[in-house]
Amino acid sequence: MAKHARQGATPQMNITPLIDVVFQLIIFFMLVNNIIAEQSVQMIVPRLDHSLTHELTEGERVVVNVAPGNYAPSDRAIDPLTFDGRAHFVRVGQRTFGMDQLDLVTDELRQWKARNAKVEVLLRADAALYYEQVSPLMTAITAADIHTVNLVAYMPENENTQ
Repeated sequence: MAKHARQGATPQMNITPLIDVVFQLIIFFMLVNNIIAEQSVQMIVPRLDHSLTHELTEGERVVVNVAPGNYAPSDRAIDPLTFDGRAHFVRVGQRTFGMDQLDLVTDELRQWKARNAKVEVLLRADAALYYEQVSPLMTAITAADIHTVNLVAYMPENENTQ
């Protein structure tokens, strides 16, 4: 009778589920980055001297951007006078409208208001824009029956907020 020597089993780890989780995390962060990038328009918003701040939840807000044409913020540092103070477009959430389409902006904001009666507007306007370019947009927001508009600006580094 022959004896067979048993060899010890070598433990192996199945990393397939780990790879699946890592790929899903990568996809998640790519999607979140795309959503945030679509809401953000590259611009320089004004700085504040005194302010009160509060944080809004995701479902209660819509971001409205008023901006000049496409530019790189580094261009502003080189020659700040190259901007004529005119707004070229308005972006509500992910939809972009021309400055001559403020009635469509009002309709879009009414749809946001219909989905959530407590919706608040985060209005981002470039610091180089003249107020007369932003004023018609504020009228469009009011026409959509939205009464709370939060103006977005940079907070000073040394000021404590409430």
